[in-house]
Amino acid sequence: MTVSMQLTKRIYAGNGITRQWEVDFPLYAADNLQVFITSPQGVQTQVTTGYALNVTNDMLTYPVEESGQEPLASGWTITLVRNTPPTQQIDLLRQGELDAEVLEQGYDKLTLIAQELSEKIDRCIKYPVSTQPGALDTDTFFNEVMTAKQSAVTASVEAAAAANTASASAAIATSTAQQAVSDIAMAKQNATGAISAQTQTACQQVEQSTAAAVGAAQTAQYYAEHTLGKFVGEVFYSQSSSAQDNPGGLPLFTGETIANADELYPDFYQWVATHTELQISAADYETAITTYGECPKYVIDTTNKTIRLPKLTNYVKMANTTDGITQSGAVPSGAGAGNSSQCGATPAHTTLYPWVCAYNAAIPASTAQAAQFQQALTGKTDTDLSNIANVSQTARAEIVSWMMPDYESAVAITATVVGTYNWVQIPCDAIVCVHDPANQDHDLFISKTGSTADAIPLIIFQDASNGSGFGNGWALVPKGWYVSCQGFAGTTATYYPLKGVN
Repeated sequence: MTVSMQLTKRIYAGNGITRQWEVDFPLYAADNLQVFITSPQGVQTQVTTGYALNVTNDMLTYPVEESGQEPLASGWTITLVRNTPPTQQIDLLRQGELDAEVLEQGYDKLTLIAQELSEKIDRCIKYPVSTQPGALDTDTFFNEVMTAKQSAVTASVEAAAAANTASASAAIATSTAQQAVSDIAMAKQNATGAISAQTQTACQQVEQSTAAAVGAAQTAQYYAEHTLGKFVGEVFYSQSSSAQDNPGGLPLFTGETIANADELYPDFYQWVATHTELQISAADYETAITTYGECPKYVIDTTNKTIRLPKLTNYVKMANTTDGITQSGAVPSGAGAGNSSQCGATPAHTTLYPWVCAYNAAIPASTAQAAQFQQALTGKTDTDLSNIANVSQTARAEIVSWMMPDYESAVAITATVVGTYNWVQIPCDAIVCVHDPANQDHDLFISKTGSTADAIPLIIFQDASNGSGFGNGWALVPKGWYVSCQGFAGTTATYYPLKGVN
């Protein structure tokens, strides 16, 4: 055989339904396939039983019906990976027959092994190519990582100290500005009888400028006093339940789900992902809410990049009728360990709400990132070209041509017999065209993963003899998706990349 595909593994997500998984990469032998499953918490386990590989249609069944196991649930993944043994079993005899097929099998095996080694190396932490051989010191590299971590901790402490200094400086500035206003008012009062109208106008301008200075100083004091200076993941308590009063914090008393958490709070998302002892499954989370009314752990969905925050209800609360807490110390119905009335003591007069630091707010995020956003947008073209002066007709035509197919860069796709699949990944946004000169049955399917599990019948053509068939058809296919064309003898398929796309 020839080895034209560099793929050595496939990772599929469970959905509670699918049992069959396509093995669309070459195997030297059927027993060279290894199967792993990974839990939502990231725990990986190799599967050695309970699955079956059909070498005829290249489909792996897991779990098989006979195992009694349920299909792989949502949140779990299954990894199919090739592991070719590094052995050489070809014995060539001197002056014996030299079989080209035997040589090709040996070359194929070496190629498969090289691909697997390349995949493993890609998952390793590597030194720069310019590193001298004598500098490959793992201990030194680890120490450098730990030193960088300590430097980050030190910088965070210094940022907190700087925030405190800024707060004190803002208070001094406010006091100085207020004293200046008082002095100007006194001077104005003493000189009212002697100053001219022009001088009065000047005094008014001075008062306005001083008032603006006071306002700026008060604003600086507000931001200085409202910075966190805390570590990501650190839990703190606040007398306010408002996010505006707790910049950089996320509430631990609502149980809400944060969408796009990896983009909104990348450091916090990574922190939760690495602390598996603080994670729990979505089902166990709901069980805890039903049983105890609260749950102290996170639910992280690495597929959809969401985080569900803990929900704590038994935090320090003031007396209130909603929770049944009274100053008399009566135990409310269903009170938890966090209520001071549980032990008959008088509850606190001030509620303290729990929060977790999601990012360091020593500098407001909107201020810190505004310059980066502005720089990123500079020079970009608006959809109506309004921010580009003197746009020529030629330029407009060129932009429109970006969405036209590049018919000079056609790529043929092999069509298979109706009912069989040959998935081909489209490397860019393109138009796929199907041609059947005999007007017989021919179909075009697309898939995001290159599997029949999520295949979508994009074009279905029936035999023209019944009055519903057509000889040609086309469809737009997005970058990275897979297509499979099926038909009878003579059916051809071609994709044409769109101009101006990668």
